[in-house]
Amino acid sequence: MEKEAIKAVEEYRSILNEGEVEEVNKWISDDFIGYFGYYNYRDYEVYNGESYKESNIETLNSYKGKNPYWEYQDLTRNLRSENEMILSSIIDFYISGEKVATALAMEIFKKERDGWKLYRQHMERYSQ
Repeated sequence: MEKEAIKAVEEYRSILNEGEVEEVNKWISDDFIGYFGYYNYRDYEVYNGESYKESNIETLNSYKGKNPYWEYQDLTRNLRSENEMILSSIIDFYISGEKVATALAMEIFKKERDGWKLYRQHMERYSQ
């Protein structure tokens, strides 16, 4: 099961870097909850599945032509249960080849009826 989960996570990351928001949003669980505290210009935000998908549409559309890219450095990854993979990562974010942000992330992918989905995500600003 671990290999299946890792393959799914890698596929999600590849799709994210392709930037097709409709495909990215297929990977987001309807039961998603995300906690984001990496913004310099606004307070901590909490997203549910619907609001996160809407935010993805707005955000990814704003990156059109800017070649956004997320580079993951996994710190840990473990099966929390047979159907849940939990990962901690450092994520560098690039726009037009220039690194613009680094975040420390904890993500949970959960196997649902229609495949693996991003189920939980917690991100904090990270500096190296």
